Amino acid sequence: MLMFLLFIALPTALIVLSFRIKPLVPADESPHDALGGSLAAGGLFGGHGLPADPRSVPEDTDPVRFDLSGLPERE
Repeated sequence: MLMFLLFIALPTALIVLSFRIKPLVPADESPHDALGGSLAAGGLFGGHGLPADPRSVPEDTDPVRFDLSGLPERE
């Protein structure tokens, strides 16, 4: 009986309850954040108060070059 409650009844009750719970954060209406993740993160961690970047700029990084000439040849 205990196994039935733990593995059948309890998960079923939690799944049914999960459909009735109101989300804590409303979903964002913009197309880039369908589930409201950034809104939830801002509520959890606080906003930084900075405006969004108008355009993203890639970092200026040079490709890494490995010198493998000092290694012995494979057999």
